[in-house]
Amino acid sequence: MREKIEYDEALNLLEDSKVEILGRERVFLHDALNRILADDIYATINMPQVPLSSMDGYAISSKFKNHAEFVVLDDNPAGKDIIPTIPLESPIAIKTFTGAAMPHGADILVPIENVEVIGDKIKILKCSEVGEFIRDIGTNYKKGEKLLSKGTSLNANYIGLLASLNCVFVNVYEKPKVGILVSGDEILELGEQSSLENRIYNANGHLLYAKVKEYGGIPKLYPILKDNKELIEESLQDALKSCDLVVSTGGASVGDYDFISKIAHERKEEVIFKGVKIKPGQHVLYARFFGKHFFGLPGFPNATLVTFELFVVEILLKMCGSTMQRLVLRVPLGVDITKKDKRLELRVCNVVEKDGQFCINFDGKKDFLSAILNNFCPITSCKIGLVVLREEEYKKDSVVEVIMLG
Repeated sequence: MREKIEYDEALNLLEDSKVEILGRERVFLHDALNRILADDIYATINMPQVPLSSMDGYAISSKFKNHAEFVVLDDNPAGKDIIPTIPLESPIAIKTFTGAAMPHGADILVPIENVEVIGDKIKILKCSEVGEFIRDIGTNYKKGEKLLSKGTSLNANYIGLLASLNCVFVNVYEKPKVGILVSGDEILELGEQSSLENRIYNANGHLLYAKVKEYGGIPKLYPILKDNKELIEESLQDALKSCDLVVSTGGASVGDYDFISKIAHERKEEVIFKGVKIKPGQHVLYARFFGKHFFGLPGFPNATLVTFELFVVEILLKMCGSTMQRLVLRVPLGVDITKKDKRLELRVCNVVEKDGQFCINFDGKKDFLSAILNNFCPITSCKIGLVVLREEEYKKDSVVEVIMLG
């Protein structure tokens, strides 16, 4: 068991941790939204399969490019059963609409605004170049071309692409089941009432429930556990049996009632690391109990959220089969910062775009204590990130790393 390790070492241990992707399942296309693709996707045909008009206009042959007048032979709407053929004995035009197949023998499309209609003839005012305003075979994709990689999280754009490939069903990875354990005599479940002023509601449990869903898992929130070692140990073993990953919050520190920490000490041969030199969240621990991944997170809401984002997500995404990479920006700080603690500090900030560049500020951040969850909930529509502060002093023009959240 490694104790009180550096942040980068913790990340390396998570990177090296063996994580088995769960099974695969076949789902209907609409149900694949936000699921993780389990197969590479290749084009089975050229798209388009024939040259198509990209505008309403008149199709002609370049053989007669220098002629001014053309006889209009026919209309050619999109989806016509038979693709027309343009005669090449004389200047003939076929009116061809957007999305329609170009007539056989035609290689120029003249937009309607560039012609003058005179009875059954047209006069070309400005002739197009060969291939202009025409979508050639395979412009979208060519047969055999790789279009999507396994591990991709399928958003609405990808659903549209899969529909264009006639994919009725899609192979995706199964979602991991994530057990959530919350302990503490002071915690009330939502809907409960107490006359005691030293009680708090179960913010952490429902925060983690939502986070697990957000990252593609299936959360299972267990009933709140009282500060009883036997009860916590029994619930932990039950969760490890029925879930693929278990996350607890609270009880990971060094106090008399921090029973998760005590359980970890008794099973220290299964603990990968316990304690990371970061603020907030230094008491985080990661273990493989009974071969299952387990994270013990600190009880303060900020620390719970930060350690989930930094550590749990690394394992959870692997279990989901995802190849998503965390977005890290390098941004000028904008203010002088002096920190008193030698630990690496992760300070929540607002990330805004100004004049085409990202900048950060700390507007509305009441403090950076581990208990203030609303720091992560700005009342304005800005993005939220974590400034990575490694040094003790920073000048306002210093460039720092910002880990983007959600």
